[in-house]
Amino acid sequence: MLFKILLYFIFFMLLYRFLMRLLAPFLVNKMMEKAQKRFEEQFRNPYYRPKEENTEPGKTYINKSGRQTDAEDAVFEEID
Repeated sequence: MLFKILLYFIFFMLLYRFLMRLLAPFLVNKMMEKAQKRFEEQFRNPYYRPKEENTEPGKTYINKSGRQTDAEDAVFEEID
């Protein structure tokens, strides 16, 4: 029983590898074409701007995305 399971496992792994060798170039080409179309759309459109949040002037908003947008660099001096 265990031997039969191992044979099935090996067979399906070999079948998977074979199919991926055939399909991987096709899938990669499709992904590259899609990315290229999006890039060309953005490049051709002179009015393209990323989405901006609606904010009111004078109010403070906290960015919870984890990215720091206006971070300052600390300057360290060496002390002897």
